[in-house]
Amino acid sequence: MKKNFFALFILFIINSPLFGEEVKKTSSPGIPVQSLYSEKLKIKNISFNRLVDVQGKGETLEVEFLLKNLIDDPQYLYIVVVATFEKVEKTKSSFEMPIPPKKRIRSFVPYPDDISNYEYDNPQKEGEKRLIKMPKNPKAGINPNTGKPYHLVNQMIVRTYHLSNYRSNYFYFNEVAIIIFDAEGSLIYKQLYKISGVRR
Repeated sequence: MKKNFFALFILFIINSPLFGEEVKKTSSPGIPVQSLYSEKLKIKNISFNRLVDVQGKGETLEVEFLLKNLIDDPQYLYIVVVATFEKVEKTKSSFEMPIPPKKRIRSFVPYPDDISNYEYDNPQKEGEKRLIKMPKNPKAGINPNTGKPYHLVNQMIVRTYHLSNYRSNYFYFNEVAIIIFDAEGSLIYKQLYKISGVRR
């Protein structure tokens, strides 16, 4: 009897949603998962270049990557890149006080540079805004050289620039998000990159 009960208990655990393969990564409403890849395009040769601002205002992060078309047809794309400095807990200890979301992001510089496109109402505090690495208007991610969506035929180089202004207790960027939408404004690619200590 005990043996049968034990076997049933083990079977229950294996088939439980906590342990089985049915568990999927989810996100809060309106906030996509951390990473999303596309079968239509690929990013290669990405580099993060640290440049001194010519006007002496701070340091500029140049994000450069090769965007390769994986399908036969040309694509029209909207591309945004967000550079941030995010403060994180020093350890994963449960005894360490977590950093409040409002104090976690110390710098948020999107390209194209319209920060209001990333401001969302905070559901936990009325009248307060929070910054999310996802534009409210995806079609704002146009090519600054043409004023139109990026036109990907075979491959193209994309460069974006993000200024970190000098200030007391100066800090640079430590994370970059590359986000790409198709011609209809649907999300097709999102990837986060940790760039602490990376320079060229």
